[in-house]
Amino acid sequence: MTLTHFAIIAVCAYLLGSLSFAIIVSKLTLGKDIRNYGSGNAGLTNAYRTMGAKKTLLVLLGDIAKGAAAVSIGMVLAGPVGKLTAGIFVILGHMFPLYFGFKGGKGVLVGAVMLAFFDWRVFGIAFVLFLLSVIVTKWISLGSILGAVSFPITTWVFYRDPVLTAMALGMAAVVVFMHRSNIGRIIRGKENKFSFKSKKTMSD
Repeated sequence: MTLTHFAIIAVCAYLLGSLSFAIIVSKLTLGKDIRNYGSGNAGLTNAYRTMGAKKTLLVLLGDIAKGAAAVSIGMVLAGPVGKLTAGIFVILGHMFPLYFGFKGGKGVLVGAVMLAFFDWRVFGIAFVLFLLSVIVTKWISLGSILGAVSFPITTWVFYRDPVLTAMALGMAAVVVFMHRSNIGRIIRGKENKFSFKSKKTMSD
């Protein structure tokens, strides 16, 4: 990957990642900022808890689209390394959005999109770990953490490439770091459990 390709991928992915659809949807449909409600996180789980299923579907589609677009750019320009580079910067954009005061979500959904584009086997293992964890504990955060931790491990198992594995490790570390408050609540047994019943603390 040339320096020019890296710069193009990084800038495009970061700017796409900065399109925080939880914030966009909450402001356009409700005239409110989701970061002032629920957990204060501009992510999918808080969107569901505070806005309900229909508006969360818009958030889901938007975040999937931006992740897919970013990783596709990386794939075309630089192959597997480009995909992971795009993944890193689209997640950073999602976490620290340029357009919204650098306060966004935790990067789990866009990270999952990146994994799906990177390698279906890596994504499949991460998703199974996520799903089983959520089924057993009802903690979305724990499932997200376990899925992230599996990423560098499976990348090494399938590729044996130190560069790809190091990039995967860095991405996993960022996601885990963003969940540090959740980890504290899990240890204390006070983490919120997922429920299909939305509280809809934000209303029209």
